[in-house]
Amino acid sequence: MTEEQKYLFDLQGYIVLEDVVPQSVVKACNKALDPLEDMPPEDYPPPLCLGTPKTEQELYISNILEADPVFNPLIDLPEVLDVVEAVTGGPYRLNHTYTIYRWGGGYTGLHMHGTPIIPKCQYHCRNGQMVSTLTKAVFPLLDCDVEDGCFAVIPGAHKSNFVRPWGSHPDENPVLTPIPAKAGDAIIFTEALTHGSVVNTSERPRRTLYYCYSIGYMPDWGGQSLIFSDHVMDGLSEEQREILRLK
Repeated sequence: MTEEQKYLFDLQGYIVLEDVVPQSVVKACNKALDPLEDMPPEDYPPPLCLGTPKTEQELYISNILEADPVFNPLIDLPEVLDVVEAVTGGPYRLNHTYTIYRWGGGYTGLHMHGTPIIPKCQYHCRNGQMVSTLTKAVFPLLDCDVEDGCFAVIPGAHKSNFVRPWGSHPDENPVLTPIPAKAGDAIIFTEALTHGSVVNTSERPRRTLYYCYSIGYMPDWGGQSLIFSDHVMDGLSEEQREILRLK
């Protein structure tokens, strides 16, 4: 991680890595996700499951790493792990994965913050060492501009000392900053940062993968039956398996 990247991550709570996912991987991931878009959720092969109820605007699927081995290369992209290792401040592991499909009118409400502190997602920096207890890699699988409902944040909110004075809808937040990105890019951010998306007004689909790396001793993120099955573990390299194990 360069000195400029460290400065920007600490300042903003996120950085963007351009063109770090090979287009062949992007294409393969999209092909694997295509049939899940219209499949009845009750027909998902376990342990895939809905993270939230499906609507006309959004489909959120947890445990997406379980769906197909084509998702495995995203576990240990060197450019991404370089950032995760630097900002975690200690041993880390891949805690959980999911995907979100988004259509016209859909958005993710603003959530997380520096104040009050949330135990599972904290950020601080002391003596030149950042500690982000949960750090996420956002992988757009389709080019996603502002009108497509791209990822958005309130820069610096991971270090805020006061409660956010606005609501959770993106239109209620005057300092919300959209982060457009192309398929193949990665947005890396600390979960303590206030984040969500802007509203999809283009009617074009948004499709994104999320790989979530926690400090090594953190328990699995609860509430969505999040696991890594033996089937997935058996298909990984030894180096990838180490990234999934509780440290």
